[in-house]
Amino acid sequence: MISLEYPDLLTNIVASLLVIAFSIVIGNILSILSKKLLESFEVERLLKKINFQFPVEETLSLIVRYLIYLGGLVLGLAFLGLGEIVLIGILIGLIVILVIFILASFKDLIPNLVAGLLIYFKKKIRKNEYISFEQAEGKVTKINLLDTRLKMKDGDVVIVPNTLIQKSKIVKKKK
Repeated sequence: MISLEYPDLLTNIVASLLVIAFSIVIGNILSILSKKLLESFEVERLLKKINFQFPVEETLSLIVRYLIYLGGLVLGLAFLGLGEIVLIGILIGLIVILVIFILASFKDLIPNLVAGLLIYFKKKIRKNEYISFEQAEGKVTKINLLDTRLKMKDGDVVIVPNTLIQKSKIVKKKK
């Protein structure tokens, strides 16, 4: 076991605090610079042209800021001999967050896939049929594994999740 003498421990604590404070200052500066750089490229304006509204400049500048904070914290704690423990904790936390995001993305995928297979094999609806149910009424133009496309009377195309069609009472109409 490593034992530190009092002056060495005090030096490490001061160095650790200085590194963390320095990383906070650098993180704030680089966050502002990255935001200004992205603003100069007019990223959000370009994305609005393709109907994609997301605060890219703000989000990326926050990511830069917090990554530098995190790096400074890990480096600062390394002066105290705690760097490895913190890194392992961060990695475990990131893996847990990643697993949660993956599971959340499958929340609607699997039920729609199963409903799509049931619609396909049971022939509940077919392409070019005119159907009506609680939420919509129109001509079936396409049936995918995840969704079904209906062309409404006014010409609009509506994309309906297959779980909604599978759960609903479908009325087939002659047009």
